[in-house]
Amino acid sequence: MAAVSLSLLAIAGPARADISQTFNVKVLSANYALACEKQAEVRKAHMPPPYFPGRPAAFKNESNELVIFSPQLTHAQRHTAERLMQSVPEHVLPVAYLGGAVYVFARRSIVEAVPDLAVEDSWFGDFGLYMAVERRLYFPFEKGEGVMLQRDGKYKARRYVPSQREPFRIINHETGHLVDSVLGDYSLKSTGDDGDSRLSNRQDFLKALNSDLKRLASGKSGLSGEQIKRLGYYMPREFEGKALGGMHPTEQRARREIFAELWAEVQGYDSNKISRAYPETFKVIKSIDQFLKAQYLAIPAHCDWHLPKEQSAR
Repeated sequence: MAAVSLSLLAIAGPARADISQTFNVKVLSANYALACEKQAEVRKAHMPPPYFPGRPAAFKNESNELVIFSPQLTHAQRHTAERLMQSVPEHVLPVAYLGGAVYVFARRSIVEAVPDLAVEDSWFGDFGLYMAVERRLYFPFEKGEGVMLQRDGKYKARRYVPSQREPFRIINHETGHLVDSVLGDYSLKSTGDDGDSRLSNRQDFLKALNSDLKRLASGKSGLSGEQIKRLGYYMPREFEGKALGGMHPTEQRARREIFAELWAEVQGYDSNKISRAYPETFKVIKSIDQFLKAQYLAIPAHCDWHLPKEQSAR
């Protein structure tokens, strides 16, 4: 199987062949070549234990599935959640599955799935989240309002309102964080100064990002100051002593968000269009995406990774 995968990469063109040499293709291909039952065993071995105590039974995932739906979801929310999962590219699912990741669709904030987080009111928002310590991706449909501190030291929302965020961009952004982390385990020489093996610590990514940040700092990016300011969530505060106006104190933290958002943009969810600021980095993300596609095409057993068994059987 490894030989087949490598040959596919070789005929795909020089750029893909080059990038394949920076991954442990032998191990990745060997995992992909396993029968579905064996893939499930690999997945179970890679699933981290619960990081927070008191996980509700509905979110324990004892059946070892890739997706968990809150039993509190309305029919419409459940339908949307299934569509959201369908927006995650097929070639990403084996990486997520074998890596032990879990997509969790909650109804009322992340606190519904992780009650221990109710010690802070900020967790009652409706943002998506990739929680690396549990390899879980959380997507709530509603956010809490009127959050108040109770006598037991925990917070509670008075009411919940529907989220107004972009769910399809968000799920692919958070999947970008997952790919950055999990596929980083197969990337050679990608351990950064944060101690983690991430794709955003790779030399090709860092070289491209450095080039893009230099262009932004020089004022020759073609973007106005206002345009750069609007992309502040995907910027460090400064680069080489020049202020960029970003929200992240260091380039180290910013580049994870840059990777995730560019990943979503490669998949077609480009409302923020940050490739305008990071054209060279965008090319690197595209090459990684192409690498994963080539690996996926070489899989002999395409397992049903998308939905829990009872749903996929409908």
